[in-house]
Amino acid sequence: MAAAQGRDAVVVTTDNVNATSTQRTLIARLLATGVPVIHLAVRNPYDIAHLAGVQASLASYCWTEVELRAAARVIAGRVEPRGRLPVPIQRADDPATHLFRSGHGLSYDH
Repeated sequence: MAAAQGRDAVVVTTDNVNATSTQRTLIARLLATGVPVIHLAVRNPYDIAHLAGVQASLASYCWTEVELRAAARVIAGRVEPRGRLPVPIQRADDPATHLFRSGHGLSYDH
């Protein structure tokens, strides 16, 4: 956590986060530093349902070099994000409620 101190932001990748995932613990500790946390889900978009408090979240749907470079360009502001969720994301604490609906997506204009 010391490495996060004094940084503008920290980028964290996740893969299949669930209620007991150690990835949640890591992100909670990073959030406790006060440094903004940018989240990148490298497998599917559902991880965000377990990660309250992150300042931004992207989904690359894969962890190959192509997807990671594309995500890095979006995070760095070199490319406008333009994807939309192909599926709804339910809240982890209330699966009957949508956190994000299918088709949700943001750009730097929003």
